[in-house]
Amino acid sequence: MRDPLSIIAEAAKRLSPTLITHEIGSDVEIILYNLAKKIRASYENFVVISFNDAYAAVMRYLRSIFNDADQVFGADRLISINPFLEEDLMPEIIVETSDPEIIAGRIGEAIKGLDNSLFFVLGLDLYGVRHKGELPLMIPGITKVLSRAPGNSVVMTFNTKMFPESILEIVNSFALNVVRLEVKVVGVSIKRILTIIRSPFMEYNLKSWRYEVTRNAVIFIPEK
Repeated sequence: MRDPLSIIAEAAKRLSPTLITHEIGSDVEIILYNLAKKIRASYENFVVISFNDAYAAVMRYLRSIFNDADQVFGADRLISINPFLEEDLMPEIIVETSDPEIIAGRIGEAIKGLDNSLFFVLGLDLYGVRHKGELPLMIPGITKVLSRAPGNSVVMTFNTKMFPESILEIVNSFALNVVRLEVKVVGVSIKRILTIIRSPFMEYNLKSWRYEVTRNAVIFIPEK
């Protein structure tokens, strides 16, 4: 069976956007790092759209583990939405508003002319915590803008434990690829599970892998 990160990378190239849902303990940052390491060379630009300092938090975590964190996950362009800490990272633009139409419009202006680009959208869940009513408008707006140019791929992350099922259904409905990271307690042990929920590769949909995180690699073991 293929490495699930390779499946996700190929799915992201074919269809967009890709949604990675996660929960605390799933080490989503490590998954993002390894996915970027596998896929970013296929694109001309690596662009991060960060809500509420999410990118700063991810980079702080990755830098504490990986010496090449900036080479692997350092953004060619950073667009910060309502930042506090990320101003020190010198984003290309800063957007300070909760209005989803203004945010999508400013992002569209910033990326105009970009194609064959990989977009990572971080912190939509943090935006939703502060502006839950705006989230259903923000998600379709931003995905439409980012997916407009040919050859662009979009990867979004979303914390599933922070919202009711109705919000999660809205988030899922705008993603063509869906990957779930979860943590299960089995007896006295804790298992991290990656499941491919939806992708263009039907034979892998609803397949799960247990994964173990090390400094050098993520080890995937197929679930029976």
